[in-house]
This record gives sequence, structure tokens and C-alpha cells, in this order.
Amino acid sequence: MNTYLLAPDAATVELLRNTVQSQSLTVKSALVRAAGQSLLPLLQNIESGILLLCSSQAQLAEDLETLESMTWSNPQLSVVLISDSDTKENLMRAMRAGIREVVASPPAQSDLIAALRRVVGHHGKTRNADDSFVGTGKVVAFISCKGGSGSTFLATNMAYLIADTFNRRCVLVDLDLQYGDASYYMSQDDAKNNISDLTQQIDRLDAQLLSSCMQRITPRLNLLAAPNEPGVALAITANQLEQVLTLAKRMHEFVVLDLDSAIDAVTLKALDMADVVFVTMECNLPVVRNAKRLVKLFHSLGYGDDKLKLLVNKFQSDGVLDVKSIEQAVAIKVNHTIPNQVEAVTEAFNLGRPLELLHPQNGVLKALREITSSLLHTPLPKTRGWMDRLMGKAA
Repeated sequence: MNTYLLAPDAATVELLRNTVQSQSLTVKSALVRAAGQSLLPLLQNIESGILLLCSSQAQLAEDLETLESMTWSNPQLSVVLISDSDTKENLMRAMRAGIREVVASPPAQSDLIAALRRVVGHHGKTRNADDSFVGTGKVVAFISCKGGSGSTFLATNMAYLIADTFNRRCVLVDLDLQYGDASYYMSQDDAKNNISDLTQQIDRLDAQLLSSCMQRITPRLNLLAAPNEPGVALAITANQLEQVLTLAKRMHEFVVLDLDSAIDAVTLKALDMADVVFVTMECNLPVVRNAKRLVKLFHSLGYGDDKLKLLVNKFQSDGVLDVKSIEQAVAIKVNHTIPNQVEAVTEAFNLGRPLELLHPQNGVLKALREITSSLLHTPLPKTRGWMDRLMGKAA
């Protein structure tokens, strides 16, 4: 595995080189970085491997901003940050920037070796995750009772948790075909291809074509975006969607669908293929009436309560409606409530980042973790590595 070394002096460079080589890793480049020198030009042509970077307290803020953009667009690159500032605030900023490990400066060789071994182990898991999944994945659909209920936000962030926290291969399919914007919740980059590129070539649909039309968000998470033009979406048929989702299920352990709230033939096909449907609603009377109508329709289609999961988003315990009143009105059990924390959610959307990367202890994210854990019938994984120190746990 290639490694890249950036340190403020020759002695530290040699320490890093000797440590890396002791772990049978290849040193691709080793540079002495002058005081005040910008980081970005030194990172040209680095796309994968391990970067060991020494960053002083004076350079840290600028370096983290540069690294955040780089790690987001290059998920195969792992950064080991060596810093003389390991406060809780800076560790949190490093986590948000996608840093894999943080080592105190001046670095002890034993700490460097332990960090490198964790990073190499992570890369091994990533390579295994990249192997094609061959099986029958589960389909999880999200549909709002009314626009603005937060269905897209919940779908995209659950997909990220499935892939990143629970290590499952997952694809998010944006099926709000005319006005879908799921890509803006997951990335700052526009998707180059979308689902209409598949359906227009449905006769030659195969795994290679599907892979070429998906946007890679992380090593385990893909996005199949909605069409850029509403008119193109009108040509997509239910039969075409069935073929796309059938193939997506063979390539991913979980297929998460973000559906338009309008019920048409394409949406019905997606709902029929779903193993679980999360019906998302806000906690107010007009939406409760819509939820009642929608659940009644789903029951008439033969969807049982084991398939339907009612999520009450932006819930306030001191609000007009409580859980019991909602359940009585909608005639279905509330699966989970999600707290009303608009500021953090708005920040995540505006930055095009999953909430996990910005506010990992946020109440919305805690609720989503519990829902995802229940969906996967899997306990929440324990946090490891340098994050344990941030949370006050033993590494």
C-alpha cells in the first residue's frame, strides 16, 4: 500500500519513513513542508493510500478544511494526522474532516504503528466491501405523507448509516423522478449520470451499466440519482424500474428508495417491491389527515402493518399531538419519533453532508441509528480508534 509523508523537518520525515517501512508499506513520496506552506499543492495526484501529515496548531484549521474536501472526493485515501493540538474541539473537527487517525505530536513510534495497523485493517475491510455482492438485497422505501416532512433527509442519512456505520453495501435510489434532490443531501458534486440513463438503454442493462450510472458516495454507498429534467422522467415506466431495482438488489445488500409522495404506476411498483415502507409525517393535523388516507390506501393494496413503519419527524413532546393521538387517528402504530432539531439538519443539507459527519451526537442521528439498528436486526457497532479518546473511552 502506498504512503505519503509530509513533515516539518527531515528528522520527522525519517521517523515516519522508518515506521512505515517497518509495517511493510511503500513510501511513495516524503516531503519536508516549510512553515506556512499551503497544503493543497502538496496533495496533487494523491488519490488513494495513506497520508501521514504533520500539522501545527497554527496550520490546523486551514489543513482540516483542505483535507475535508479531499477525503470526501477520495474515499480510498486514509489520513493519519499528527498534531500538537489534540483538544476535544480539534478532534471533533478532525472527525468531521474525514481524518482516519489522530496521533499526538511529537509522535511516538508505538502510537504510529498502532494507527497504521488500524488504517491497514480498514483498507482491508474496504476492499472486501468493494467485491460484488451477489444475493438478494432488501428494499427499504421512504415516502412522505406531505411535502416537507423530511423523507429525503431521513432516507439519505439512513443509507449512509447502513453503509458507513453498519458496513453493508447500499444504494440510494432517488425516485422523486421529476424533482428529486437526494444528491444534494449526500454530496457537493453533481451526479454525472442518473436513472434515466439506464432506462433509455434498458435492453442492455447489466451490472457494468448500472455501476457506470451510479455516483459513488463512499466505498459502500452508491447513489442512483433522479433525472435532471422533469420531462425525461415521464418516459420511465414501471417495468423499467422493476428491472433496475431487481439488478440493484443483486448488487447491494440494501436498496433505499426515496419516493415521490404522489402515487403513480412507478411509485406503486417501487412500493410493491419494498420489504419495508417508512411512512414519514410531521406532527400536525393536516399531515395526520394525509397520513390516515395514505395508510388506508396501503392497507387496501394489501400492505400489512409488518411492512409499514410510521415515522413521526420533527416531534416535540410538548406539542399539540402526542403519540397515542396520532396512532388512534392514523390507525397504525408509530414506529419511532424523531426530534425537531432544525438547525443541525439545515446545516447538513446546506453543506451537502450526512449528519453523521457534522453532528454525530445529534438527537436526530441517535434516533436514526436506533431505527437502522432495528431494521438490520443488528446492535450498534462499538466505536473504535481515536474517536474512543474523544468519547472518553479506552482505545
